[in-house]
Amino acid sequence: MDAELKANIKLVLFIFSLILGLWLLRIIFPVISLVIVALLVVYLILPLVEILVKFHIPQAVASVIIFILFIFIILLTSYFVPPLIFREIRSLAIYIATDFRQYVILLFKQLEQIDLLLGMNLSQILISTIISHIESIPLYLLQWINRISSFNIPFLSEIWSLLGLFFLILFLLFDINGVKTALVNLFPSHYRKEAAHVIRVTDDKVGAYLRGNLVRCSIVGLATGLGLFTIGMPFVLILGITAGLLNIIYKIGPFLAAIPAILISFTPGAPHPALVIALYLVIQLIDAFILTHFLMGKAVDLRPVTIVFAILCGARLLGLLGIILAIPLTAIIKVLLNHYYISRMDRVNAAEESGFTEESRQATRAE
Repeated sequence: MDAELKANIKLVLFIFSLILGLWLLRIIFPVISLVIVALLVVYLILPLVEILVKFHIPQAVASVIIFILFIFIILLTSYFVPPLIFREIRSLAIYIATDFRQYVILLFKQLEQIDLLLGMNLSQILISTIISHIESIPLYLLQWINRISSFNIPFLSEIWSLLGLFFLILFLLFDINGVKTALVNLFPSHYRKEAAHVIRVTDDKVGAYLRGNLVRCSIVGLATGLGLFTIGMPFVLILGITAGLLNIIYKIGPFLAAIPAILISFTPGAPHPALVIALYLVIQLIDAFILTHFLMGKAVDLRPVTIVFAILCGARLLGLLGIILAIPLTAIIKVLLNHYYISRMDRVNAAEESGFTEESRQATRAE
């Protein structure tokens, strides 16, 4: 058998193996998603278990206590919060279709006076374009409500999957260190040190990001909602939740979250726009200089453009799960690339420069 035939057979086998692997990945993806969700939950609540263990409570008992508390909070939140959100979104849809629309029309009537003075017809073009978009917003909001109301995560659509998720969370809380050790032992002995390093980096990045960002975004959302309520702003619940969710996107998200509140502030009966802008600026200054510094540190250390790109890719590939995982996984990849590639390239370049310097010294001595 000649070399070319062997190469072709290897190529065919590689392609077949790749297709088979992708097919198997597609089949077991619900199970993989289940494990990922369980790991995310464990990263969030594991510090609480460790706190109880410090008070000489056994690991198993502490895990059960925190697990029951976690389930109770999830059930309580699921029962009370969604109806309030849906009710406010419906009110917002009605508000946009009536009061906000009339305000925009009155605003453009003022622009018509400017058109008459300048002999132009820009106001009619703007009115037809913007009014059509405003009229479509309530429909989009109502469609979104209906979609969310009937939303079910595929891998949680059956009871056994939900029970499996609970079992995974509880098992990982019991013996997360044992799972890490077993995972490292799967590798050959000469790779175990590197595998332990990768797991340690994953722990640092994912754990710090999830816990820090959850607290930080919750504080920002709560402060925004309370601040808007204090100054008499309508729709404080949905605006506060929007501020908390979009705050996950560093430097860009807060500005996006402020846009709806600023637009509503221009309507009659709402607080002055300058007051709303000042409130958002104060909260973001506190977030940037206090919350991020103490809660996040160097958990991600990514540029805003990289964060936005990672979130868009994650949303496209895995939906909600991809949005949650995008930033910590990108931070892990950055650290690993820096450790395994950039650092080694720097060492190689330094070695080459030192070798070149030594050769130059020898040549100088020879002269």
